[in-house]
Amino acid sequence: MTPKDSNRKNGTHQHRWGCAVVSFLLGFLSLAAVLTGLYLLAPVIQGSSIAPPRTPVPIAELTKRKQDAISERAAGKTTHTRDFVARMHARQQQDPDATMDFLVLSGGGANGAFGAGFLIGWATVPPGPDALPTFDGVTGVSTGSFIAPFAYLGTDEARKEVDDFFRNPKPDWVTSREPISFYPENMSLMKVSGIKRDLEEIVDVDFAKQIDAATTDGRLLLIQASNIDEQIPGVFDFADAARKSIQAGDAERLQEIILASCAIPAVFPPREIDGTLYVDGGAVGNFYAGGRASAAKDTFGGQWKRMYPDDPIPKTRYWVILNGNLRIPPAISQPTWPAVADRAFQLLSTSAEITALRHLFALAELTRLRGDGDVEVRWISVEKELASPNPMNMFDAKTMRSLSDYGKKLGADPTSWKTVAP
Repeated sequence: MTPKDSNRKNGTHQHRWGCAVVSFLLGFLSLAAVLTGLYLLAPVIQGSSIAPPRTPVPIAELTKRKQDAISERAAGKTTHTRDFVARMHARQQQDPDATMDFLVLSGGGANGAFGAGFLIGWATVPPGPDALPTFDGVTGVSTGSFIAPFAYLGTDEARKEVDDFFRNPKPDWVTSREPISFYPENMSLMKVSGIKRDLEEIVDVDFAKQIDAATTDGRLLLIQASNIDEQIPGVFDFADAARKSIQAGDAERLQEIILASCAIPAVFPPREIDGTLYVDGGAVGNFYAGGRASAAKDTFGGQWKRMYPDDPIPKTRYWVILNGNLRIPPAISQPTWPAVADRAFQLLSTSAEITALRHLFALAELTRLRGDGDVEVRWISVEKELASPNPMNMFDAKTMRSLSDYGKKLGADPTSWKTVAP
C-alpha cells in the first residue's frame, strides 16, 4: 500500500469516527431533550397523580399536636382498660373460667392470605381451650387491617368473605403511574384504585352497621397506621369510626383507615385523614399489642385489684398471627447493592417483629411477677420460605391461594401455636 493510499484510508477511518461521535452526541442530546421535555410537561401529563401541596404548619404547633395525641391516647388506654375490667367482671359472674382474649394481626402484604385462611381453619377446632374464642379486642396493621374487622365480627360468613377477597386478587389491584411512575412529585409509584374499588364493595354502610352491632360494652377494634407528620403511631378506633360512618351514611372513613394502614411508603399513596398524613402501620411496628406500657396502677391487673380486690383476676390471652416469615432462611448474599438491600430490609423487618414479640412476652412475665394476673402469649407465623415480592406482580392469585390453604391447615391444628418467645 502506498503512503497516499494509507493516508486516504486513515482519513476515511477518522471521518467515520467523527461521524459516529457526532451521531452519538446528537442522539444523546435528543434523548436528553425528550426527557427534559417530559419532565417539564410531567405536571400536566401526570394529572391526578400529583396531589396539591399541603399547607405548612409551624413546628411548635406540630409539637403540641403530637403531645396532645400522646396524652389523649394514654388517657384513652386507661379508659379502655377500665372498660375491660368491667366487661370481664360481668363475664366472670357467669363463667368463673372466662378469659380475656386479644387477636393481633400483623402486616405482610399479599401474605395476608395466610391469616385469612388461618382463621377459617381455627374455626374448625372443637370447643375447648384451643378453640377460636370471641375476641374482646382485635388489632390489625397493614394487611392485618383488612382482616381485623372480619375477625371482629367472628362469623363464618365474615371469615369466608375476607378469605375470598385474598384468594381472588384482581390484575388491576395495583397499577403503575403512567407515563412516568418515578416522577418525584407523584404521590406514589403505584396506584391502588383497583383495591379501593373492591374494598368499597365489602366495606360499606351495611358493614359499618355489622361492626356497630358486634361492639358490646368494653369490646375494642383498633387499626394502626403511621402518622408521618408527627412521627407517631396513628391508632384508629374502628368501631367508633363505624358509628360515625352510620351517622354520615358514608363508609369512606372506614375505607380510608384501612388504606392508610396499608399505604406502603412511596409505593402506595399516603392517605390524609383529619388533616394528618398517614402511611403503612408497619412503619412504626408490624403488629400492635397495646403500645406503650401503662403504669402499674393503670394496668388491667392494677385496676382490677382496686375495683374487685376479693375476686381473682381473669387470665389474659394474646393470639398473634404474623403474616410472613418471622426469620428469613439463611443464604449466601451476593455483593451487589440490590441483593444486599433486599436481604438487609428483610432483616430489619423481621428483627423488629422478633423484638416486639419478646417485649410482649416480657410484659406478660412482669404482669405475673407483680401479681396482676396470668398472661399467656401464643403466636404463629408462616414457616415455609416465602419468595421476595415481585413489584410487577404484587398480588399473585396462585401464591395467595396456596398461602390461604396453608393457613387453613395450620389453623386447624392447635399444636401450630408457639408459646415461648422467639
